[in-house]
Amino acid sequence: MRHLFLLLFSTITFGQNIPIDSVSYDCFYKKEMQTIVRLKKELVNKDFDALKQLKIAELYANINCEDSAYASYYRVFEKEKTKKTISTEQYKELLFQLHRTESSKHNYTKDRRVFLNQLKTASKNDRSDKWRAKIENENFKDIYVDSSKYNLALEKINLIQKTNFYKNNTEFRAVILLNLGNLYTSLEKFDLSENALNESLQLSKKSNDNTGQLYALINLGVNERVRRNYAKALSYLKQTNKITKEKYHLKISRIIAFQKLLVYEGLNDTVASIKQEKRYTKLDSLVNDFAKNSNFYEIDVKYQTKEKNAKINQLNDLENRFVRNKILYGILIFLIFLLALYSFIRWKRVDEKKRILALEKEKAEQVTIETIEELETVKKKSIIEYVVLKNKSQVHLEDLFYIRSDDHYLELITKNKKEITRGTLKEIEGQLPPNFFRCHKSYIVNTNFIKTNNTKGIVMQNNDIIPTSRNYRTL
Repeated sequence: MRHLFLLLFSTITFGQNIPIDSVSYDCFYKKEMQTIVRLKKELVNKDFDALKQLKIAELYANINCEDSAYASYYRVFEKEKTKKTISTEQYKELLFQLHRTESSKHNYTKDRRVFLNQLKTASKNDRSDKWRAKIENENFKDIYVDSSKYNLALEKINLIQKTNFYKNNTEFRAVILLNLGNLYTSLEKFDLSENALNESLQLSKKSNDNTGQLYALINLGVNERVRRNYAKALSYLKQTNKITKEKYHLKISRIIAFQKLLVYEGLNDTVASIKQEKRYTKLDSLVNDFAKNSNFYEIDVKYQTKEKNAKINQLNDLENRFVRNKILYGILIFLIFLLALYSFIRWKRVDEKKRILALEKEKAEQVTIETIEELETVKKKSIIEYVVLKNKSQVHLEDLFYIRSDDHYLELITKNKKEITRGTLKEIEGQLPPNFFRCHKSYIVNTNFIKTNNTKGIVMQNNDIIPTSRNYRTL
């Protein structure tokens, strides 16, 4: 398993001050992977140890292996729901981490909330309002991120700020102020956002929370970028170089790279934009590799050892039998070879003709099916009048100028309004008819509203200038 990570990291890097292609695997995650391997070895042929399993899950989460983290957390949950070996508070934390890990996955359906509802039930008689505050914060995320009901989200945060847990817990207060700063940015209350985010930054410094400091600086940069203070935004983003990324190194580095790319584009710094786009592309590729392969990394060490030993024994037994019967095996192999050679010569021509005819028929059928499917897809898209966003709102295509991607959010610009929702361009691109095309990794434009096309980019009828990229430009 370690060698797989070595192969994955040896050619790709996300160091901030080191050339993107020069950093080796030893620069990151080495300690975490060594700890995971050590803990798994300690669990081989031993009784189930919930605390060690929880530690493994936490380490997986910190290095972006969410599938493996979820599998480890769930393994503990299956044991603990019938026979408790950990404390009540540890069990509540387990439910909370299961919910957070599950809800961080791309295809998560938030209507389930299985573990969050179990946590709510388990903590309903608590004297402390700790878990109520944390549950309300998860509900705030649903309102803010998925429905974009900003005023309702603001009311939810105001209620959280009245809890004793918010008032007495520095780290949680920093998290809520970070969320509040993000919300104020969406509401275009930039000064209030800056105040909340700076307070979150100071609280994170006070509690030595490096991850909290990173997110605060990133969102301070986003706040300034949105208000077009690009130099100040870049200053905040560069401050992240001085902070050690203890958790979520890959994803945080990708976020920083993307935000820097947007800032450099705002500054019209083409050279820096190209360099930053390469960094972001590599980081994005690496994060996707983790998402695809984390289940493979989760293969249990005990299972690997047992399977490997079984294969070794099987090969040794086969080798011993072969030595004892090598003459007999030799004769049998020779006879089989003669029979195969005869069959090959006898039926070669007939089989080859059949194979070629079958392939040609299969290809012809496949081409026909694909052509029909493509025609049907184009036909359906050409009559689509609107798209439905995750917040259930409808955006009519005849009014839609362009779509812009900003991290995990989409901004849809129409004749009369602007819609913001969570999602990616790849998800929404499949719903759009042919008159929409992707001119940049962060933009899809409606060709019906293009005013002109120049060296700066595509000028829309509302005079917005859309950047283009060599990888996507099709006009």
